[in-house]
Amino acid sequence: MQAQEREAPVVPGGWVLAPFGLRIGGLLVDQMVAGFPVFMVFLALGVTPDNMVSGASGFWFNLCFVSLGLLHETVGVWRFGRTVGKWICRIRVVHAGDGGSVSVSAAFLRSLVPAAFGVVPGVGFFLSMSVYMWAFFDPRRQGIHDKAANTLVVLNSVTR
Repeated sequence: MQAQEREAPVVPGGWVLAPFGLRIGGLLVDQMVAGFPVFMVFLALGVTPDNMVSGASGFWFNLCFVSLGLLHETVGVWRFGRTVGKWICRIRVVHAGDGGSVSVSAAFLRSLVPAAFGVVPGVGFFLSMSVYMWAFFDPRRQGIHDKAANTLVVLNSVTR
């Protein structure tokens, strides 16, 4: 990991861009943080897992999952610069212009972009993933959501 950190570009504020593995890990943890409580509540209400993906139960499950995810991501990035998943992976989100903290409106926009792409019937999952995949082709490793909110994902400590 030391070699990756040294090769990663330094951005405003002396931050080093986070490697893709840590970003993916943080995203997966955050999806579980938002999904697990919703899944457990629906199970407690007697909804079976197969009913959580279709019909009225599926609609409400997805609405609750997306809403909790938006809240988790927005508040975490705005107040702490990171979510639970980003904290575990030792990465954070900073303003791309100055490396400082992210405003509540930028944090919400950053959260809303993948969620909005994700609700398109039939292709939402693929569109949502394209939001994140954009970072693989961007020199500053910004996904579409980062571009929209003018943010960068960096390692948790200034190393240079």
